[in-house]
Amino acid sequence: MRKIGFTKYKNQTKEILPKTYKINEITCQRRMFCTMINQYLSAQSQLNLNNNHVFKNTLLYIFEDKIMSFFQFYKFRPEKPQKVIKIYKQDSLLFQQYFKQSKSFKMKYMSKNTYFNSEFKILLGYAHPVIDLIQLIFNGKELEMMLDLNEIFTRTIYKRIKQEINKTVTLESPYIHINQDGITTRLLPKWRHINPQNLKQRNSDIENGFRQLKKNDIDECYLVYPKTDNFKKHITLRNQALEKIKIVPYSFSYIQRKEKRCQK
Repeated sequence: MRKIGFTKYKNQTKEILPKTYKINEITCQRRMFCTMINQYLSAQSQLNLNNNHVFKNTLLYIFEDKIMSFFQFYKFRPEKPQKVIKIYKQDSLLFQQYFKQSKSFKMKYMSKNTYFNSEFKILLGYAHPVIDLIQLIFNGKELEMMLDLNEIFTRTIYKRIKQEINKTVTLESPYIHINQDGITTRLLPKWRHINPQNLKQRNSDIENGFRQLKKNDIDECYLVYPKTDNFKKHITLRNQALEKIKIVPYSFSYIQRKEKRCQK
């Protein structure tokens, strides 16, 4: 199982980023990662993909900067003792643990009980946007975010499939189903390299694809992989029963359009 994100390694934070077709620069890879991660976040907590300069910084910085943007620290003047109104109280124990472990002066200051009350109760169903972000990068003890790349890839494809009136799209991991005009198509996304000249490398995936077609609940089966320099077009395969599956390249061209420097 391949994972991406960041983790502590020899007292340093090491980034493991996705690499695919023409997305080679580290700033572009971070943008691509954040684009995919946004699928896990609420609308309020999603990362801003339009600030190009942000991606010159590490993933950890990008996430922590977003988290701090919800806390208007400039209103709190720690050099002057004063009573601060208690805000951002929901899930405040998690807030406190997260800020307390940080080396940032601002975060340590925010960890004081003055601001977070673990006994506070609020209306059922409310969740502060910061919770999404903290739970992604903080395991309760240290900062780390290592996520299954196949799962992220599948969710990204699912979120970006165009919704239409006569089309229903559902995610039943590891599959995506598209039901349109009485035809059900099953997508099997996997983050693996495809060499059209040596498809034997993907024999297990191909055989699984043909097995899927034997099930009564689907009509078509597509295997979806990231687009590469030598894998740019659909490939149609047929078995002895003349059943066919398609191998489809998935492009992150929408990231390239936002930042032309991603192209080399």
